[in-house]
Amino acid sequence: MEMVLKTKTVSEELGVNPTTVQRWVRHFNIQCDKNEHGHYLFKQEDIEQLREIKAQLDNGLLMSDIQIQSFQTSEKSVELPTQFEEKFDRLNAAIKALEKKVEEKADAVVSYQMLQHASELEELIKKMENMEARLQDLEVALLKNNYPEEKLYVKEKPKKNWFVSLFTL
Repeated sequence: MEMVLKTKTVSEELGVNPTTVQRWVRHFNIQCDKNEHGHYLFKQEDIEQLREIKAQLDNGLLMSDIQIQSFQTSEKSVELPTQFEEKFDRLNAAIKALEKKVEEKADAVVSYQMLQHASELEELIKKMENMEARLQDLEVALLKNNYPEEKLYVKEKPKKNWFVSLFTL
């Protein structure tokens, strides 16, 4: 039969207060047996976990940063990996589903943007064709009126007297 120790004995062995041992058991969810009075009964595996906790605290870690290893060999410790595997598989499937949705959404956005750009290009092409037609109409009208080409494109500014321009600033 395996030896079990009470909280006071374990606290003396670890050099801490019994209340501290009880707090560690609750905080780290150590699966200890209890007697008929509700007092913790510690097996050797439980004591090893508490030693690991104390060592990490002595090294300056906070309780929230402490990582404990499971030393238990009961059925519960055998079930935990399968529970974690099932949760991991579900999370992995959910992540893959989300990635697929994101890809589909990205494809839809790209398709929409391509359609927008295509319609903008068509609009620009129509405007350019309209401008070309108007330019040709202007050229024809100018040729009919016999305007010399140099007068069509160059407009000369009237020259101002430098003295007058000094006062018009």
